[in-house]
Amino acid sequence: MSINRDGSLYEVLVLESSGQPLLDQAAQRIVRLAAPFAPFTGDLADIDRLEIIRTWKFARGDKLSSN
Repeated sequence: MSINRDGSLYEVLVLESSGQPLLDQAAQRIVRLAAPFAPFTGDLADIDRLEIIRTWKFARGDKLSSN
């Protein structure tokens, strides 16, 4: 995902599909629901856009973990 300096979401991409379109879409939706994020402050205030790569793991029983 990429976040703009003001905390708004720039884009959400699936770089490596799980092979299950519903799971890929769920991961993207989780990020979109969490937005907007706090504006950048301190050392990050001079950055235009921050890119974050997360690995999502969905498991049975509605469990989710990320790395």
